[in-house]
Amino acid sequence: MRGSATASARWCAPATSNRAARRNLAYLPGQQRQQRQRRQPQLPSLTAQNFRSNPPTGQAQQSKPNRHTNLILIGGRGCGKSALCRRIMAAEPRFSLYSLDDIIVESSGMSIPRMVQDFGWRHFREVEFEVCKRVALLCDRGWCLIDAGGGVVVDLDDDGDETYSQRKVDTLKRNGLGKIVYLRRDVEYLVTRTSGDRNRPSLSDVRSFEQVMGARAPWYERAADYVVDATGGSVEKEVKNKQEIKREVLRYFYQVTGEVPADEQYRPPTDDEDDDDEDDD
Repeated sequence: MRGSATASARWCAPATSNRAARRNLAYLPGQQRQQRQRRQPQLPSLTAQNFRSNPPTGQAQQSKPNRHTNLILIGGRGCGKSALCRRIMAAEPRFSLYSLDDIIVESSGMSIPRMVQDFGWRHFREVEFEVCKRVALLCDRGWCLIDAGGGVVVDLDDDGDETYSQRKVDTLKRNGLGKIVYLRRDVEYLVTRTSGDRNRPSLSDVRSFEQVMGARAPWYERAADYVVDATGGSVEKEVKNKQEIKREVLRYFYQVTGEVPADEQYRPPTDDEDDDDEDDD
C-alpha cells in the first residue's frame, strides 16, 4: 500500500472521519424536513458536487410515483450506462441523476485508478457500499436515476476473489423503491470500448478482462429486474440503436410505476397493442 497515513485517514472513512462528507452525503429524514425550505432547486447533474450540495427537490419531489420509483442502470464496464443516463435525462427531466463513481471520486479527491492502486479493490468496494447507502437514503422520495459502476454487483471474499454483492443490490433496491435495469452487451463489445482507457484500473492481476466479465454476467442477471438485450452487434454497427434502448428503458419505468410519460413516444404498449404485434409476426 503506497498511500501515506494522511491520505488513508482522509479517505478511508467518509462516513465517519470526514465531517463535511458526512454532513453533505448523509441526510436524515428530520434534517430533510428542517432544510427543505432553504434548499436551491436541483438541476439534474452527474457531478458529486451537486449531489452533496443540492439534494433532489423540486419536480422530482412534487411528482412522486407510487412504487418502484428509482431507476438503477447496471452493466459491464464500457456497456454505455453513462451515455444512456444522459439520453434518459434529456427525455425525462423529472429524474435527478447520480453517478456512484463520480461521487466517490469527488468526495475522496482521488481518481479511481489511484484509489485502487493505493488502497486496493477491497477498500474501494467498501467505499462503494457506503455511497450506495447514502444515495439510497437521499432517494427515498423517488425519481432518481442512478448510474452504477460496473462492479456494483461485486464484493470480495476472504481469499480476495470476486463474489456477488447481495448487500449493495439490496441497498439500491431499498424497500422496493429501486428497479435495476441491466444493459447487456457482448464481451467483445466491452473489450473494444475499454481497451487503452487509462481511467479504468485493471480488474484483476490474474484473470483477463474477458474472464472477469464472463464471471460477472450471471450476477448482473441476478440483480436485474429488467434486461435490455443489446448483444449481437459491434461498436461500429449496433443491433439495437441508442434511441431504441432509451425508449425501452423508459417504457419499462412507466409501466412498473404507472407514471404518465413526459413524451407520448415512451408510453408503454397496452395489452391490445401487444396482441396486435404478435398477430403481425
